[in-house]
Formats: sequence, structure tokens, C-alpha cells
Amino acid sequence: MYNKIVKHLIFPLHEKILGRDTFKFLDQLSKEQYLPEKEIKALQFRKLKELLMHSQKNIPFYAERFAAAGFDPEKMKCIEEIKVLPLLSKEEIRQNLEDMKWNDSPGGLHRYNTGGSSGKPLVFYFDRRRQAYDAAARALTHQWWDVDVGDKELYLWGSPLEITKQDKLKDFRDKITNDLLISAFEISEQQIPDMVRKIKKFKPKCVFGYPSTIALFCKMAGKKGYDLANEGIKVVFSTAEVLYDGQRKSIGLYFGGVPVVDCYGSREGGFVCQECKEGKYHVVDSNYIIEYLKDGKDVGPGEDGEVVLTHLDAWGMPFVRYRTGDVAQPGESGCACGRTWSIVQNIQGRTTDFVVTPDGRWQHALSVIYVVRDIEGVDEFKILQHSVDDIEVLLKIHDNLYPGDGEQRIVTGFKKRMGDSVDVRVTLTDSIPRDASGKYRYVVSKVGAFNKEM
Repeated sequence: MYNKIVKHLIFPLHEKILGRDTFKFLDQLSKEQYLPEKEIKALQFRKLKELLMHSQKNIPFYAERFAAAGFDPEKMKCIEEIKVLPLLSKEEIRQNLEDMKWNDSPGGLHRYNTGGSSGKPLVFYFDRRRQAYDAAARALTHQWWDVDVGDKELYLWGSPLEITKQDKLKDFRDKITNDLLISAFEISEQQIPDMVRKIKKFKPKCVFGYPSTIALFCKMAGKKGYDLANEGIKVVFSTAEVLYDGQRKSIGLYFGGVPVVDCYGSREGGFVCQECKEGKYHVVDSNYIIEYLKDGKDVGPGEDGEVVLTHLDAWGMPFVRYRTGDVAQPGESGCACGRTWSIVQNIQGRTTDFVVTPDGRWQHALSVIYVVRDIEGVDEFKILQHSVDDIEVLLKIHDNLYPGDGEQRIVTGFKKRMGDSVDVRVTLTDSIPRDASGKYRYVVSKVGAFNKEM
């Protein structure tokens, strides 16, 4: 009964106070997911043209970019014409941040940042429109798995606020909206009983979080003999990392044979796609133009290409032909679920190690990434855990921006999270080394790395 009150009263009031049209957009997406392909393309073209005309008029970076390319969005005839524009890199965003914002966005702009798969901090801004569309996409894809707005949801999640404290206002908001947050940043065997107690008391319908963290929790809880197979959990939603087959199997079994559903997106890129019950990853085409490029050219179904996104509802700070750095393959069209949104497959995102504290806590790597990435003047970073009490932080910095107390802030932040006995040293360097495979991992732990089939 209470979930209905949340859906029809509390959450709509919450969104209205924030000035977000989430429910309006949810209704739209619910219909648009089944539109004929021709109508979806027409919708995308209309939204793309409106976005680009707005960008030309209100955002200096794009006005200059379009002029340099000889591009006039008012004269666009098809989506393909966008390809005359150069790709947008993370480095360009860092260098042109102030000129990429629409400062008159209704409801204002809201600052976010991310460590990024390259190890370079990235700052960006959302407007209320984009927040609402991303929230609507997430709500819709939950409904694919019979989880509705207002149903109880457990988050194995986190943010800088959630590492330090979850203030009373946020605690209250989560409680009245049927959400429960359990920190994903550190898990120890000592914490498992309390975590299990909270879950049993809350009885969530679904779990949402990092697959590595959920898998670790399941392993530790199972080892201690705790059983959560009959606590009402119907589905687990995995996000932010690659979901490996072994993780999918072990997580599903621990919660009683429930489906483990994967989604793909990023904080800056938004909520891009999720699996349906047929196991196909559907792109939220109403919100995106998605390209798969290799050497600047489109690849066909089953071929690897870099994922390039244009978020059609990011008006406060548009992302036009944004290079995600992730690799995926376009899939063949058509799905037995009946949805006509396009399909992506074989998504190859980033993987992250845990760090392990001297007292035996397993912390998600984001807990220490947040310490480094929020310091002004950090260009690139890499965190190396050589042993439980030996941490090295490699930094490439901008000398004129990096604060004088930067090193001390890193040391203090790491010790606060990992314990005073940890030796933390900061090494300034002109370049950050990559793995032998050529891939960049921004946290590498010789202690916390564990088999991806866990």
C-alpha cells in the first residue's frame, strides 16, 4: 500500500519541488519504446535539430564549433549531417567548461564530476530537463522487470556525501521514498551481520549497485551462513562496471535464483541502455543519438566501435558527439520483447579493483578516487596499492592550479578512509603508465584485485 502512496503522491511532489518533469517524460518514453523505427528516427531528428539550434544560439563553444565546420543546424535535413562536426573529447570539455554551459537553464545548473576511465577528473553540469529524462529512463527500464516507482529499492552505492555522512534530510528522503542506501565503499566481515540485518528488516524488491561490490557482499555473507534467498528480492540491477558471467551467476544464486540485469551508462553520458527480459540491451533511443566508430567510420552489427553519444536532452551542457572511451557493438534490429529501440551488444567498459585496509575492510576503489579527483589542478592520477599499508598515488598536475596543501589533503583523505597506519605517498610525474594491455585502470591493488569470475 505504501508503495502506491510513494508513486502517486510523495515522489511526484518531490519531483515537482525540484522542478523536474520526470513523470511526464516517463509517460512519453513508455509509448515511444514501441514506435515504428521510422517514427523513432523522426523523433530523434526533431530533438537533435532543436538541441543543436539551441546550442548555436546560447552556448559559445558550439556557436564557434558550428561556424568552424560550416554547419547550420537550421538547414539540417537528416541525422547523418551531424557527422560534419568533430567528436567531443573529455580534454575539450576540461579546457572549455565555462563556454559549454547554458547559464540561463531553467532551474539552474547542477555540478557533477567523475574520475573517468582515463583517470582524469571531469567536471560537467546537468540541467533539470536532463536529470528528469535520465530518471524517467531508469524508472521505465525498472518497469521492464516489474519494479515500479515506489517499490522498495536497496542501493549498494555511494558518493562523496555518502562516504562521510548521510545527513538527516537525505536519510528522511530515502525513508519516505522507499529507498535504502548501504555504502558500497567498504565492506568487511565485521559489517556483514549489520548489513544483512538492515536488508532483512527493509525487505527490498530490488537491489541496485556495482556488480563487484554486490558479488563481494554475497560471497562474504554466504561464507558466514547468511541466507537472503527468501527476503522478497525479485531482481538485481547492475551498473557502472562490466558485469561478468561469474558475477551474474553468483549474485543471482545468492538472492534465490533471481535475474541479474545489466545496464550501461555513465555519470556524464547518462542512462544509455539496459537489458530486457529477452537479454537484449535496448538503447533509450528517444534520449540519444548513438554512434559506433572505428577510425572515424561507422561499424556494422557485430563489429567493435567506440561508443559516441549525443544526449538529446542535455540542454544545460550539451554533449554532442561525445567520445565515451568505451567499446561496444551495434546489434541487429528486432527483439521478441516488442520494443523497437536499437540494440547494443558486447559492451566493454571499465573494471575497477578494490582496496583493502589493514583491518580487513574491502573498499570500493571509488572511495579513494573521490579523494584525488576533487582536488583542483589534478590532470591525471593513478592509485597503486602495493600492500595493505602501502599506497602510492601518481599525479600529473597543472602547477598553477594545484593547491599547496594538495598532497596533505590526499594523505589525510586516504588515512581517514583506510586507517592511520597506512603509508600514503604522492609521486608527481609527467606521464601516467598504462597496463601492459594498453588499458588504463585508475586504481590497481595487488591486494584487492580478485578474479572476475568471483
